[in-house]
Amino acid sequence: MKTRKGRPPKPTEDRKKRYLQVRVTEAEKNAFDRAAEIAHIDVSAWVRERLCALARKELAAMGEKPDL
Repeated sequence: MKTRKGRPPKPTEDRKKRYLQVRVTEAEKNAFDRAAEIAHIDVSAWVRERLCALARKELAAMGEKPDL
């Protein structure tokens, strides 16, 4: 049996299943790309990290605890 190359598959519960489409200007996209490059992560991870942090902060201010 041949061994597969690359990273092993993620467990089912850790896989991303949903998409979020957001329209942005060219300048916004360029800024997101550059910020992600500086952080050494891909744009999707950069946006997700920032949105999750902001959602946690805003929900906490409203007395809610998000499941993030």
